[in-house]
Order: sequence, then C-alpha cells, then structure tokens
Amino acid sequence: MAVIKPYFSLYEIALLSLCAALIVALNIALAIPLKIPGHTGIYWVVPVIIGVGIVKKPGAGTYIGFISGILATLFGLNTLHIFNLLIYLSMGITIDILGFVFFYRLDHPAAGFITGAAGNLVKMIVNYTLQTFLGIPAGFILIGIGTASITHVIFGGIGGILAALVLSRLLKAGVITRDRS
Repeated sequence: MAVIKPYFSLYEIALLSLCAALIVALNIALAIPLKIPGHTGIYWVVPVIIGVGIVKKPGAGTYIGFISGILATLFGLNTLHIFNLLIYLSMGITIDILGFVFFYRLDHPAAGFITGAAGNLVKMIVNYTLQTFLGIPAGFILIGIGTASITHVIFGGIGGILAALVLSRLLKAGVITRDRS
C-alpha cells in the first residue's frame, strides 16, 4: 500500500497557521484609529509575504488567507463577519499568484512592494464590492475609492518592503534556507 505524501509538511502547516494567527493578533493589538484607509496594510501583509517566501509553494498564501479569514470571523474583527473569509482569502490568493510570478524571491524590496501593494489593494476592492452588495450606496463607495486605493497601495507597499527586509535578514542569518531546486 502506497503512502500518499501530503502537499504541505507539518512544519509548513504550522508555520502558515502561525502567520495567519499573527495577522489577526496584529489587527487586534495594533488597532490604531488613524482614519486613513489601508493603514493596516503596513503590518498585516508582512506575515503573508514572509509565510509565502519561506514555504515557496503554490497555495501557501491561500492557506494563510483562509485561516486568517476564519480567525477574523471568529474574533469579529470587521462588521462584515463571515465575509471576512472572502476578503482575506482574496488577499492570500493575490500574494500567492505574485509569489509564483516572482519565483518566490519575495526577499527583494521591489517584489515585496508590488506584492504587498497588490494584496492590500485586492483586499480593498473585495471589501468595497461586498459592501456594495450588502446595500451600502455605491455613490459613497465611489467617492472614497480614489484616495483609498492610493493609500492602500502605499501602505501595502511599505508593508511589503518591511516583509522583504525581514525575509532577507532571516535568509542572511541562516534561520531559513533557500531550496536549491
């Protein structure tokens, strides 16, 4: 009888789950009411990018997004409750795709900026789309979407750069290693 090897190892599942939990913990611990759309992207894209950069497998970001969406729903982080799952999942899928595009070299600041900005921007788009479907007048959403998209790109990009720098330091310190494959 053949033994089927799981896609993610136990180590990878533990690491990705910790990254997902860190997103929720950071959102709870750093709830700073700056009233600037997207400012949380500075710290919440960091665990996703680091997790995807370490595991380097398609689906890592999606897993982080799924678990963090479930945790965000359970802890009631947003007024959208169960739809948090879609918001975080879309962010994880986006970072997953860009990780693959950049060959999982997310330790480079430019790749980190693009990945973080795109993840934060997609999170904003899904959030506004869900709010429109739930009955918030589209006029209000369209008025704020211009400024919000700029700030989401800026803050997500800064978070992506921070993630790239942390990932780079982890690689240089030998805490994690690159696959030779």
